[in-house]
Amino acid sequence: MTFDLNKEIEQLNELKKLRTKKRHKPSKLDKYQHQLRKFYENGTTKSDLQLWLAKRGVKVHWTTVKRWIDKNA
Repeated sequence: MTFDLNKEIEQLNELKKLRTKKRHKPSKLDKYQHQLRKFYENGTTKSDLQLWLAKRGVKVHWTTVKRWIDKNA
């Protein structure tokens, strides 16, 4: 039995796909996606977005806003 590097890499990638957790529910921030994108495109900081959300009763950490912006904006 010989060692096939490409086959091993392919198997590892398939295992990684199975282990990757998918988000089971929508983000709290999805409800405000249009506003968040417009604010961010116009230079609003992520911590300011967190404050804006808090005024609307959405309690999230600024890193949650950062990850959402990085992924969606």
